[in-house]
Amino acid sequence: MDDKEAMRRCAERKDLKECVTFHGHLCPGLVYGYRVALEAMTRLGLSRAEDEETVVISDNDSCAVDAFQVLLGTTAGKGNLILRDCGKNAYTVLDRKTGRGLRFVRRVAYRYHGGSPDEYNLLEGKMSQGTATPEELRKQKKMKAFDLLQRPFADLYDTEEVDTPEMPPPATLSPSLPCEDCGAMTMASRLILSSDGKRRCRDCARRGAA
Repeated sequence: MDDKEAMRRCAERKDLKECVTFHGHLCPGLVYGYRVALEAMTRLGLSRAEDEETVVISDNDSCAVDAFQVLLGTTAGKGNLILRDCGKNAYTVLDRKTGRGLRFVRRVAYRYHGGSPDEYNLLEGKMSQGTATPEELRKQKKMKAFDLLQRPFADLYDTEEVDTPEMPPPATLSPSLPCEDCGAMTMASRLILSSDGKRRCRDCARRGAA
């Protein structure tokens, strides 16, 4: 399949278009998240979470997490998207309803398998040397993204069943109280009791300790 045919097929994927609209552009990082989210939905029988029934633990803060927000309904605001950010291309998806979990880990360096390897290698070389133009950078990202969309999932990630996964606790609700220095309303559970008996937000407590 050449790159134009890959582009045409990508345009037919409504769920991918939703991810691109949310994220702002098509890129390899977003596609990694898109592929993982779809695989998790298929293997765990998931649909988009309305509340916290699905949890994603991401080992990075890359573009991939935006695909999880769109397809799996895991968000920082709901507390079911947890960013560990240790830089690894790895993700754990947990289903609170069934107690099952899957971990997806990328272990092999990427190699282009698309329809224009010479062009891709040229662009990759320019990118590595820092001589690629903005247009060439965009093209390299799109070529890689299209390639990732066509590859068998097993070429991208190892998938492991998580034995008796430890589910993160649901998001807790806490009343807000004013910081006794700056006055900003702050979750009571995040206020710090200082040695002078005042309850301060972390910023004010840090300044006071300096």
